[in-house]
Amino acid sequence: MKLKLGMILIFTIVYTIILYMTTYTKDERIQIALEKHVNVLQTHYDVTMDYFMQDVKSIQSNVENNKKVIELFSQAQNVNEEQRASLRTELHALLSPMYQRLQTRGIHQFQFVFPNNISFLRMHKPDRYGDDLTNIRYSYQHTNKTKKITIGFEQGRTTHAFRYVFPYYDKNGNHLGAAEVSLAAYALQNKFFHVNKIHSHFLVNKDIFDVKAWEEKYLIQEYIPSIEHQNYMFTINEHYSKKRMAASKINIIAPLKDKIDFNINQQIPFALHAPYKSTMKIVTFLPIVNAQGDRVSAYIVSYTDDGTIYNICQDYKYTNMILFITLLLLFYFIYRNLNHKYELEIEVQKQTQELKENEYELQYLNENLEQKIIIEVDKNKHIQEKLFESEKMASMGEMIGNIAHQWRQPLSVISSAATGMRMQKEYDVLTDKEFNNTCDIINDNAQYLSKTIDDFRNFIKGDRVKKQFNLEDNLQSFLHLIQGSVTNHYIKIVLDTDRTININGYENELIQCFINIFNNAKDALKENIEENRLIFITTSVEEKTAVISFKDNAGGIPQDISHKIFEPYFSTKHQSQGTGLGLHMTYKLIVDGMGGSIEAHNVTYTHEGVEYTGAQFTLTLPMD
Repeated sequence: MKLKLGMILIFTIVYTIILYMTTYTKDERIQIALEKHVNVLQTHYDVTMDYFMQDVKSIQSNVENNKKVIELFSQAQNVNEEQRASLRTELHALLSPMYQRLQTRGIHQFQFVFPNNISFLRMHKPDRYGDDLTNIRYSYQHTNKTKKITIGFEQGRTTHAFRYVFPYYDKNGNHLGAAEVSLAAYALQNKFFHVNKIHSHFLVNKDIFDVKAWEEKYLIQEYIPSIEHQNYMFTINEHYSKKRMAASKINIIAPLKDKIDFNINQQIPFALHAPYKSTMKIVTFLPIVNAQGDRVSAYIVSYTDDGTIYNICQDYKYTNMILFITLLLLFYFIYRNLNHKYELEIEVQKQTQELKENEYELQYLNENLEQKIIIEVDKNKHIQEKLFESEKMASMGEMIGNIAHQWRQPLSVISSAATGMRMQKEYDVLTDKEFNNTCDIINDNAQYLSKTIDDFRNFIKGDRVKKQFNLEDNLQSFLHLIQGSVTNHYIKIVLDTDRTININGYENELIQCFINIFNNAKDALKENIEENRLIFITTSVEEKTAVISFKDNAGGIPQDISHKIFEPYFSTKHQSQGTGLGLHMTYKLIVDGMGGSIEAHNVTYTHEGVEYTGAQFTLTLPMD
């Protein structure tokens, strides 16, 4: 009963650790995918605004160099209302052809105001003029006061838009007022939909509606309460669908409401996911800061499908099911063998006790000592063989732990490569070269996993065969396997190797040793070094032995643990990051497996004029 309860407790602990690791990995992969959605929306927004900036700068240059426009606006400064009306009509007629072209590019507002912020001409509403915009439009007030260009999102009397307001001067440099070119928000949405196939909502903060229009009929856009957040209004455009909005509110927004409220209060860009039918809906929020630059006045909200995140969640579910069943079977197998071993021990004790209690058999043993010894030796030998076999089966749990430790990095590389290729395919950026390279990476790591199984199987069977191999080729295979990790963590590998060194040993096991040492150096560099992460690898021959050195610049091994690093299950990392078997396994493979030696100590050295301190692992291997 105690054995059964103990196995159940250990099973619960092991599965809890595995569940934590798979959950952490799933959440990390989903977060990376969500960040990519934010970056994609930000990129589309930046590109669209860049087009707008190119347009407005061209318009600015055009009107600033148009002598007739300057003349009419200049004359309108100090004339009576009748003369000003005539000049307004003439200026409107002069700019109408250009304004009609601008409307096709989504530029709706084109306006001139005097230095006192009084409107002179609205190209989009030429019959509305003469109103004071000082307390309505920050952009005019700021530009006329500072004589500087003002750019940003702002609500006007009739609509919100992305404004570009610049000071206007006559040919003598006299300030005439300001001119404005505005990109309507619906034009931005149309570009997202027609060019980038992105369905989006444009949300405007309720606070900016304190500005009153002349009359409701002059409002260019209609607004309804946003389904995403109670403090924002939704702008109705040609893509609005009441039925789709209702479905999105119930199936997508409602489950995410608390997260949306929290992130909007932070005024940051973010993306969230919610399962919907047979895919995953991604809702991405991109904040738009007002012209003053002091708060968020609007959000662009995109709705996209993401099969990758859906697959990640499905993989997570099925992986945990498979792991649970596998662990259950494994622990049952171990329990059965341990229980069998325990029963055999009980049987031995019982037989011994019977021998002690049975005087007749003891007398018979004395009389027939030689024959009885032979019989008992054979019997004990048989029992010992069974015990040894049982012990070997029980140790398989530890060996599987070793395999899991060896598999973690190649499995991560395969998963990342496959996920990256899937996302490149979805965004239509997957080239043949990228596809082939990714397939090669997956194949290389899959081959490595297969070799790892063979190595552990050979280790258990004890029938490994040494062979002669070139150390340089062995190192290149190792460097190829860790290339992705080197790149992702900005590590520079500095090589100083001898091409002529040949070793008689176990080639794949040596690669495993290199990976274990590299992983420890990588983790130390990640924790202690922000940039210029270095790992030096050197090979040489000393007294007919091959010497291989790994050296980093991560600060060295703390003195209080330096004598423990090769002990089994010793690790300074969290349980989710390692089992403490890597360096112990390396020690066993080098010393017991290949008759070599391994040492670790701290060194201080100079490279390219800079002094560094780090850990150095030195391996010595026989060459014959």
